[in-house]
Amino acid sequence: MRTKCTSKLDLETVGCTVLPMGLIAIGAYRVREGRQELFLEALRQDLVTMREEGLISDWPAMILKAGSDVYLQLVEWADADAPSRSSRNERVLAMWTKKRTMADYLSLAEVPGADRLFPSFEEIPTI
Repeated sequence: MRTKCTSKLDLETVGCTVLPMGLIAIGAYRVREGRQELFLEALRQDLVTMREEGLISDWPAMILKAGSDVYLQLVEWADADAPSRSSRNERVLAMWTKKRTMADYLSLAEVPGADRLFPSFEEIPTI
């Protein structure tokens, strides 16, 4: 697998490859009270499983916190067909079911602060 450049400096020093811009997915969740640590662990496991299944790239995925109980997960799909494949993947469907026991799925319009220009969110470690 080619290493994707993340900056101009990488291109000059690491010898990485400039790849076409990816397809980024953003999941938004409102976590139920008392479930935040379990939910964060589920999000982290999400990343491992989706990479193992070849659904997301090696782009550095992010988990962000928006307010006291809302989290965002940003991933780059491995290819244009990956979103469709994910909805048929038994391991992914099991993860989605597990996350629904801990959180409600949100649209981006429901994320606190997302209505501002250049909203900023706290990054949460993915490991």
